[in-house]
Amino acid sequence: MADLYSQADLGEMINDGQVLSFEANAAITKGQAVKFVAVAGDLPKVDVAGAGDMAVGVATKTVVQGEPCPVAGLGAIIKVTGSGVITVGGAVKSGAAGVVAAGTRLTDATIFATALQTFADGDTGLILVGGMA
Repeated sequence: MADLYSQADLGEMINDGQVLSFEANAAITKGQAVKFVAVAGDLPKVDVAGAGDMAVGVATKTVVQGEPCPVAGLGAIIKVTGSGVITVGGAVKSGAAGVVAAGTRLTDATIFATALQTFADGDTGLILVGGMA
């Protein structure tokens, strides 16, 4: 496992991208991709995104269920953990347990970011949320 950007911690943004806060539906760890969970009559909550889920961003803080969870969204450059091989400039989607994986543009509706570095399995590095997704 390689740390491709040692100047930031996992889940840390390195720019002034959008951050919105949503109530955590379960425990979430800083740096995990998150998805919306529908709640009747209220704002959506967030939960850890898994493989095949449509992620909306990346948690910037470790929280427990019921706490506000800040989520790095559109325009955020943030450090995450990759699963499998992800190529710089490639499409990024949610993988298992909140890590990110390579996606395919135009055919994968779950793309939410672009890789800013090439990742090997287990590497940590930077993605651009919403960028060219």
